[in-house]
Amino acid sequence: MLPDWKVLVLNSSYEPLQFCTPRRAVVMVIMGRAEKVERDGFVVRSPSVTMRLPAVIRLMRYVRMPYRPGVAFSKKNVFKRDQYTCQYCGAGGGTLTLDHVIPRSRGGATAWENVVLACRRCNAKKGNRPLHETSLSLLRPPVRPSHLFFARTAQGAPASVQAAWSKYLEYASND
Repeated sequence: MLPDWKVLVLNSSYEPLQFCTPRRAVVMVIMGRAEKVERDGFVVRSPSVTMRLPAVIRLMRYVRMPYRPGVAFSKKNVFKRDQYTCQYCGAGGGTLTLDHVIPRSRGGATAWENVVLACRRCNAKKGNRPLHETSLSLLRPPVRPSHLFFARTAQGAPASVQAAWSKYLEYASND
């Protein structure tokens, strides 16, 4: 039985493309469409093949990706950027909402640099005031991401697999 964590797929130029299932990664390696770049200690066996499960694979052929000048602003992407945690107190889970650091009623824009996740308690405490008028402070300043790491993908993956990913993903140095 294969584990439920994901495998990082790199383009032939070593830029990250996506995550795939371990089964898909093994099939791509066996078919010669990809090569193992990083491995984990988990061993996969079949009647004819025994191999260590790859944590990172690289495609043998280059896949052209359309140019995207940045990450689209959306509620879902703000949740990913802020790693599903309140940016004032660090609480995770529960009911999280979007909060404007400078409220819209005071001229604040709905943009990457002005929107963060907040738990209900912190959002109510801040109210309709700018940050400097409250006792709250941000854990991280809100910035426009150049790419998004899907934090939910990392849940359940062993530290060794996440360490292998960090060599190819910029986000690891920001955490």
